Amino acid sequence: MIKLLKLQKAVFVLILGVLSYIAYKVLEAYEVNHARYLQMLAGILVMVGALWMLYPIIFAKKDDSGNAEIITDPTVEVPVDGEEEKSEPE
Repeated sequence: MIKLLKLQKAVFVLILGVLSYIAYKVLEAYEVNHARYLQMLAGILVMVGALWMLYPIIFAKKDDSGNAEIITDPTVEVPVDGEEEKSEPE
């Protein structure tokens, strides 16, 4: 699902935010003076990653009936639902 909605970069940014926060906590334990900059970096990365996750929802196109259609990656194969297979006319 993450690859389908092109959200790999957002997940990567969130992971970097968590890792930088862990680095901040380690440096804080050793009382390093400039550890707070890692905390600020972690906060910025988490906010950017969260906003990036909202991108497909915010910029979704609406069809004629008003339903949002999220544009997905055309190179990713989407599995067919079981309901569509059963609804074939006899």
